[in-house]
Amino acid sequence: MTPQEFEQALRNNAREVRQYASVAFPRVAGELTLRFINGNFRAQGFQGATFKKWKKSKGTTLVKTGALRSANFFTTQNGQATIKNNIPYAKTHNEGFKGVVSVKAHTRNTYKTERVGTGLFTRNGTERTRSVTVKTGERTVKAHTRNVDIEQRQFMPIDQNDSPTLNNAIKREVTRDLKNLLK
Repeated sequence: MTPQEFEQALRNNAREVRQYASVAFPRVAGELTLRFINGNFRAQGFQGATFKKWKKSKGTTLVKTGALRSANFFTTQNGQATIKNNIPYAKTHNEGFKGVVSVKAHTRNTYKTERVGTGLFTRNGTERTRSVTVKTGERTVKAHTRNVDIEQRQFMPIDQNDSPTLNNAIKREVTRDLKNLLK
């Protein structure tokens, strides 16, 4: 290989690495991070420097409809990926919250359970009944404040509590990609 051919090969490799760093890397990092976040939901905890399990609640913690879990997405800019979740309560659960919340004035319905006949009869002639919930009235609730303490159930990395596991996975993937580029 002549010096000119070598210099041209170096320029081509440098161009490919710049292209990877500005376009392909953000996509790779974003996809790995989304997979990491979904893994945290499956494991019911956050894999940071150590695994921190979420405090138990009924059923699967933080997953009732799946909206919080499925709302994670990433955007890419030149050389970086930004992970986002536009659900209003995502930040509260991810970082925790302790403070005072204002509750607006509203009405609260009151209900009563009644037994109602179904029109079907048993063999001995008594009518079958079922329980029906009936609205019996409304009460007005005044505006007030409430002290709230929502425990942190982190599922997404934040600056103060980054994840070495995620960083190592991204480093491994980038190293593999760069080795393939420079072959």
